[in-house]
Amino acid sequence: MTEEGLSAESMKGSQHWIDIGSGNLGRVYLEIIGCDGLPQLDSGALLGNKTDAFVSIVYEDSITKTDVIDDTLRPRWMPWSKRAFHLHMMHPSSQLFLGVFDYDEGIFDDHDLVGRVSVDLTGFYPDTEYLLTYNIFPTAKTSYTREAMGTITFRLRIEYFDERQMVLTNLRPPPGETFYVLL
Repeated sequence: MTEEGLSAESMKGSQHWIDIGSGNLGRVYLEIIGCDGLPQLDSGALLGNKTDAFVSIVYEDSITKTDVIDDTLRPRWMPWSKRAFHLHMMHPSSQLFLGVFDYDEGIFDDHDLVGRVSVDLTGFYPDTEYLLTYNIFPTAKTSYTREAMGTITFRLRIEYFDERQMVLTNLRPPPGETFYVLL
């Protein structure tokens, strides 16, 4: 299949969704579509070895990951692969973190971090589908530069089960904190 064909196929709706998390306020629908411009992190580039990318997703009390796409600096996750997640929401202002890694086999599973993205979900309207592309930035531990290490494209939609409960959750202080009202 050509690169254009792969890109078109990856944009189709996901066939399998994975349910994760324990929140009951709502759900975040997340589909990882692809990455572009990833750096070469595998040794053996002369032999055709390239970055073996996967995306790790961290949201509230959950962590999961996509399938690994071998030997490409422009991976695309297909609709039938492990790329689509229902993330159960506990709080509407929680951050979504996406980390892009190069998969390395071995005893210690020492995967190389390409970079990460932090998504603030508070600015998104419920029941609206977004196709987003974010720059992937390295962490201070992996690089001293602040240059983008490629981009990641994903589809996102937020659903609240009860709008009233969502508003009330936003008014409550986080655990361990107290709000004071001055009159």
